[in-house]
Amino acid sequence: MIDDVMAEPAPVLSAARVTTLVADLWGVPVTSVRPLSSERDLNVLVDGHVLKVSNPAEDRAIVDMEVAAMAHVAAVDPTLPIPRTANLIDLNQVRAIADDLGRPCLARLITTVPGDGLEGQVITEDLAEQAGATAARVARALGGFFHPAAGQRDLDWDVRRLPAVAGPALPDVVARVAPALERCAALPGGIHHADVTLTNLLVTDGRVTGVIDFGDMHHTADVADLAVTLTSVLRNTSETQVCSLWELAGATLRGYQRLRPLAPDEVDVLGELVLSRLALSAIISGRRASAHPGNTAYITQYDDADTRVLALLMELSPADLSARLHRLAGTAPATWSSVRARRDAAMGGPVAPLFYDEPLEIVSGAGAWLTSSDGTRYLDAYNNVAVVGHADPTVANRVARQLRTVNTHSRYLHPEVVELAERLVATMPPELDTVLFTTSGTEANEVAWRLATERTGGSGALVVEHSYHGSTKWMADLSSNEWPPGHQPSAVGRFHAPRGGADPSASIADAAVTLAEHGHRPALLLADSGFTSEGVHDAPASYFAGLRDAAHAAGALFLADEVQVGYGRTGPLMWRFMQSRVVPDLVTIGKPMGAGYPMGAVITRREHVDRFATHYEYFSTFAATPAAAAAGNAVLDVLSDRALPARALVTGEHLVSRLRTLAASTDVLGEVRGTGLVVGVDVVSRPVARQLLQALVRAGALAGLTGPGGTVLKVRPPLVWDENHVDHFVACLTRALDQVAAG
Repeated sequence: MIDDVMAEPAPVLSAARVTTLVADLWGVPVTSVRPLSSERDLNVLVDGHVLKVSNPAEDRAIVDMEVAAMAHVAAVDPTLPIPRTANLIDLNQVRAIADDLGRPCLARLITTVPGDGLEGQVITEDLAEQAGATAARVARALGGFFHPAAGQRDLDWDVRRLPAVAGPALPDVVARVAPALERCAALPGGIHHADVTLTNLLVTDGRVTGVIDFGDMHHTADVADLAVTLTSVLRNTSETQVCSLWELAGATLRGYQRLRPLAPDEVDVLGELVLSRLALSAIISGRRASAHPGNTAYITQYDDADTRVLALLMELSPADLSARLHRLAGTAPATWSSVRARRDAAMGGPVAPLFYDEPLEIVSGAGAWLTSSDGTRYLDAYNNVAVVGHADPTVANRVARQLRTVNTHSRYLHPEVVELAERLVATMPPELDTVLFTTSGTEANEVAWRLATERTGGSGALVVEHSYHGSTKWMADLSSNEWPPGHQPSAVGRFHAPRGGADPSASIADAAVTLAEHGHRPALLLADSGFTSEGVHDAPASYFAGLRDAAHAAGALFLADEVQVGYGRTGPLMWRFMQSRVVPDLVTIGKPMGAGYPMGAVITRREHVDRFATHYEYFSTFAATPAAAAAGNAVLDVLSDRALPARALVTGEHLVSRLRTLAASTDVLGEVRGTGLVVGVDVVSRPVARQLLQALVRAGALAGLTGPGGTVLKVRPPLVWDENHVDHFVACLTRALDQVAAG
C-alpha cells in the first residue's frame, strides 16, 4: 500500500554491495558509485547507469508498470530523452534482492540521460516553455499505454487526493479546491508520468535533454498531470519577481499547447489543481520530515516556495484565478453582456448595421444551423461563407494544425499554397492558368482592376445595374446597388441585367459611349455570374457571350465575379460562368473559399499577369498564408468528398419546386428564380419583404433581401443542405407568411 511505502525507510546498500550487485546481475563493471537523492527509494549512479532499488514496501505491479511504461514511451517516441531499462530483452530485468538490512526489494538498472537538474536554476520563459512542451510530449507518448496497476494506485501525490491526505490541515484550501477535484472525473485522462517537474527535467546548454523518474505514475486527468509541471515552474519564481510568475505560467501553457491544446473546461480547474499540488507538497513534506529526519533536506526543499506561491494564488478568487489562466491559455470566452450597446459605442453604430429588427447574438454553429445566446437554433438559408457548413471539423482541424505549425506570408515556399493554386486552376478552363491570392473578394476585384488597366490602358469600368463588387472606395463606386441617391461616378458605365435572355451588347455599347463622353475608355467589364445583387437572375449562354464580346469590342477585359455564386453552388462545374462555355479574361472568388478564413483570388491568363509584371510586383501579406491555404484545400476536400456541388443541384431543384408551389398559394410571393442553391423569390413590396424577413427569423430561419428595391428574398444556404432542410425552410416561410397576413 502507498501509506506503507511512504512510511517505510528507503533501502540501504553499501557501495561495495552496489558494485557487486551490478556486476553480478547485469554484467556491468563498476568503477564509481554515487548516491542520488530520492524520496522513498534508493538511486545510485554507477558508470553511465543508475541502480534503482524500490522501497521495500513497493508493490511488484507498480514496478512492472514503470518498466513497461518506459519501454512503451521509448517505442512510441524514440527521440524522447528518457532512461532505458538495461537488458530489455531479459524478461527478468526487475531483480529481487535484499538490502543491507535484510529487507526484500526490487532492483533495476537503467541508463542515464545527459544534463543537469533544472530545479534551482534561473527559469526563463524559454525554459518554462520547454517544460510545458516536454510534459505534453510525455503525456502524448503515454496516450496508448495501459496497465492495471495504474487504476489501483492511491498515491498521495495525486492532486485529486488532497481531501483524503490533508485531514484537518489547510481546511481553507481543501474546501476551495474540492469542486474542481470532483470535476476532474469528467475530464480526459489516462496513465501519466505525473511528475514532470523541474527536479525530473535535465538540461544542457539551455535545452531540455532528459526526463527521468517514472516513479509517481498513476491514472489521472490530463490537466492534473499538467498542473504538476506548472506548479513546479511557478514555485521557482523568487519573491522579488512576483510578476514573472504569470509570464512563466503563460510560457508553460504555450509550450504544452503546441502539442496538446487545452479545452476550456480543463483550464477552468487548472488553477485549483495547482493549489492542490502546492498544499499536498506542504502537507507531505511536514509528515515525512518528521518520520525521516535523515532525509530532511531533500524532503523540505520546496517548503518556502510552496508556502509563498500558495499564499499568492489563494489571494485570487477561483473565478479570478481561472480567468487569468484562460487569458494565458487563449481559452478566455467573450463577454456577452450588453453586446449590442457596446457594439454601437465601439463599432460606428449606423455605419455598420446589423441584420434584423432584433439582432441575433450567434454563439455557435454546426452544419446548416446557427445557435443564438438564448439557445434558439436557426436554419441558415443565407451564408455562403460557410459553404461546407458551419464549424466544419475538417476545415477547423486542418487550419488549427497549420496555425500550430507556422503561418507566415507567401514570399516563402509552402506546399499548402502551391497545392491550392494548382487545384483552383484545375477547376477552370485551360486558358485560365494563373492565380493571384488575396484576402477577400473585394481585394480580388481590386487586383483584377489593376491587371485590366495595365493590360488595356483604359480608365473606365462597365458594371451591371444594381451590382455589388466590394467595399473599398473604388469597388464601392463599381457597386451601383450601394450608391446613395445622386451618386454616379463618371468613370463607371452601367448596362442592364439579364431580361428575358436579351443580348446585352447594345446596352454595353451605350454605356461605353457614355464613358467616352466623360473622357474614359473601358478597361474592365464586371458581372456577378449569378446576378445576385440584381435579384438573382439565371442568364442564358448567349448573355455571357454578349458580355465577353461587347467587352472586347469596347477594348475592355471581361471579369466573371464568382464571389457569391461560385464554389459549386450551381453544380459540379464549380463556377456559374462555365455553364455558358464562355471563358472570361478574369475570374474573382472569395467568400466561401476558406469557409470563414479570409481569402480571395483572381484567376486569369498568364499573359495578363506577365504584362502587369513588366511594371509592378504583387504581394499581400495575409493572402495565401499557409493557414489560409490549408482552409482553402480543406474546403475543396469537403466539397469533393461529400459531392456537395452535385447535391446542390438536386437540393436546389427541390427548393425551387417547393417555393414555386408556395408562391402559387399567396399574393405575397411572385416569381421564383434560381439554379442550384442560390434562389431569389420576388416579394410584392419592400415593406412587406421586410416584414416577411423579420417573421421568418421568428419562425426559425435566416435569409436576406436583395434586388433593386430590396424586394427579393435571397436564399443562399450552405451547400450541406438536403431536402429535409428545404422542407424545414419552406415550413418556416409558410409560418412567416401567416404572420404577415395576420398583421
